[in-house]
Amino acid sequence: MTDDIQGGCKCGLVRFSGVRADKAMFRCHCRDCQQLTGTGHADLMPLVAASFEISDVSKTYEMTGGSGKPTYSGFCPNCGSQLTRQSVKMREFIYIHAAALDDPSRYVPAKSIFLDDVHPWDAGSVVGED
Repeated sequence: MTDDIQGGCKCGLVRFSGVRADKAMFRCHCRDCQQLTGTGHADLMPLVAASFEISDVSKTYEMTGGSGKPTYSGFCPNCGSQLTRQSVKMREFIYIHAAALDDPSRYVPAKSIFLDDVHPWDAGSVVGED
């Protein structure tokens, strides 16, 4: 299996590609991810930022992360699909929402992070250790 990853948004306007990083895939339960996805967590796959390409039409929302540094959420301006997360703190990676993958079966979470923010109704989604 290759480490090349492709995906895109629901309506097909935004497409992306990149190389999967040798880093754990994870579920993020932080409040930002909850609010951005409209659910209890975000399922994220790390890609090597230097390999990442995305359609020029994608939009980015900048916010302040838990570290106090900027983080960025990429999405489709047409259908609103959440596509990416990136932080200044870990610039060498870009994190892809698993549901945006052309082949979502490539996503296998190894752990959950920000466990203090897990809601009781989402506790069953926790995997591994923080």
